[in-house]
Amino acid sequence: MNKKRILSILIAAMLIVCMAVTPVMAAVAYLPGVTSAMSKASYWSKDQTVLMTNSEIQALNAKTIATSGTGMYDLKNQKDVVDGVALNASLLKSSQADADYYIGWTYLGTDKKSTQADFDPMIKNTQNPNAQKEQKTKYGVAVARTELRSFPSETPIWDDPKDLDFDYLYLATVRVNEPLVITSVSADGKYYLAKSVCCSGWVPAEAVAICADKTEWLAAWDIAPENSLVVYADKTYTEKSVYAPSTSNLMLTMGTVLEIADHSNPNVLIDNRATYNNHVVYVPVRNADGSYSKKLTLISESKKVSEGYLPMTKANISSVAFNALGNTYGWGGSMLSDDCSGYVRNIYKCFGLELARNTTWQSAMPMTKVDMTNMCREEREKFLDALPLGSILFFSGHEMMYLGKENGNYYVISSISSIMQPESSSTRQRVRSIVLNTLDIKRANGNTWRDSLTVALVPYWSTVSSTTGNLPATSWYNEGVAFVMKKGLMQGDENKNFKPNSNITWAEFLQIVYNMEGKPAVEVPEAEAANWYAKAVTWAESQGIVHEADSDYQPNTPMTRQELAATIYLYCQYKGYDVSAGDSVDIKSYKDVAKIADYAKPAVAYAAGSGLMTGKTANTFNPADKTTRAEIATILQRFYSMN
Repeated sequence: MNKKRILSILIAAMLIVCMAVTPVMAAVAYLPGVTSAMSKASYWSKDQTVLMTNSEIQALNAKTIATSGTGMYDLKNQKDVVDGVALNASLLKSSQADADYYIGWTYLGTDKKSTQADFDPMIKNTQNPNAQKEQKTKYGVAVARTELRSFPSETPIWDDPKDLDFDYLYLATVRVNEPLVITSVSADGKYYLAKSVCCSGWVPAEAVAICADKTEWLAAWDIAPENSLVVYADKTYTEKSVYAPSTSNLMLTMGTVLEIADHSNPNVLIDNRATYNNHVVYVPVRNADGSYSKKLTLISESKKVSEGYLPMTKANISSVAFNALGNTYGWGGSMLSDDCSGYVRNIYKCFGLELARNTTWQSAMPMTKVDMTNMCREEREKFLDALPLGSILFFSGHEMMYLGKENGNYYVISSISSIMQPESSSTRQRVRSIVLNTLDIKRANGNTWRDSLTVALVPYWSTVSSTTGNLPATSWYNEGVAFVMKKGLMQGDENKNFKPNSNITWAEFLQIVYNMEGKPAVEVPEAEAANWYAKAVTWAESQGIVHEADSDYQPNTPMTRQELAATIYLYCQYKGYDVSAGDSVDIKSYKDVAKIADYAKPAVAYAAGSGLMTGKTANTFNPADKTTRAEIATILQRFYSMN
């Protein structure tokens, strides 16, 4: 065999081996319960029914801005003159307060914890050296995607010097062509103190063009919907151009609104190009002296942009939301991205709807909302089942967009900083992405997102919208259950289900009473020591709180309504409370009085007279009916309001 043939055989063998061991491309990873199909917007909705008209959206914007607690600014009606001297003094105070919050646990661009000395230069830079008693307000427009900051500085504020992608310096995103009202300038001249529609802070001066007057400013951004080009991609860019550097490769983020130019002749070049298959728009430009001008540029029709705001439909809401799936998380607009509330703001801005900046302010907006704080799981799920796609769900420190229910699971999409690893109950996982997940994932405190929900908000169900929702009424026991859960008197089972309609046993109720008393010391008979309720039952029996006439009494048997009344009556006597409320009650008015045991009649009279317990129907007490957990919760709430 000649050398060439041997070499050929060896090469062929090597190729076969290489082909055999070539690894399969790794699939995209998903959180538990999520599938590849679910990562497509159309999976969640194809409904193109319009939820709010543009005029309704604008009316809602005006109402939101006027609503206290939303943190929104009526930019068109800001004062034309401010007291710059007083503003300097106010900035010294507020900046020091911000510094006081961060000192000692953050790191200002180093691996050493911050001190007052680290913040002093940043605080000093808030002082306008040319401040005047009567200082004219300036009106600016963002010429680049930028951020509002808590200090006029580039110095990062980290909570972990190894985590450089999380920076507390940033407050909120400012999009290209977004209006800003400017009231001051930093000592070094590099930053403006500005208000956007939803936030105030320091913005880099180089990212802002100053308009000649308010009229020019309004013309730049207060654009009629039919003349607006709206970006609904997560990010898109104008084309690169050496010929036109001021409009070249300009990043336009979700919710950016530009003016469509009246330009009908495709033979007139723009940025050295014919206009075929492009939108012709104006973009703001900062001149050498910092002043505003606008220039024409082109945006390809293939980009995710819309002539006019997108119609607000469930299908469109889903589509816009999923345009950013998998993208990075950016606290306060850092990392050229957005955090949880900023992400949801961006989505709704594509339809012309302005949302408040953070979770607290958004929950104050005048929209249909459900207070889920301390709701039991069953009540939460009843409302989740009725909420539409696009609803915003909140818990402390996070918000998410609700998508719907599939196979018994509730799904949301949001920009997440961290969660607990799904397979671990003790390991925190840095996510820092926009992801799709069920409400069963856990927070660092071990609670699931579902059990942490505090508020649900439906942005397109409002007093100005012709589209109204059909949410269920809260259950009659909701307030009582919320009360006992918040107070720690009653909790759900191992799966967090409260089971409001389940009967309560003697042992369970006596344990509640024992807890109310602070769990006093008691000696338990050795034969009973293994029972979870042993101390509670032993204590209650020793104090005479269990009536000796309750012949059917056993710790694990359900408690009847008359037994409950008798136990509460004895407990009130034990506590020395006034039980005279029953003296004037004639229980003979009850149709079922004959069914009330003699020993329980004084207790039933007290329960009725005090308002603790009422009949299930008119003139009936139902003494032998079992007592449900919902009834106990409501009675306990009443009891605490009386004593």
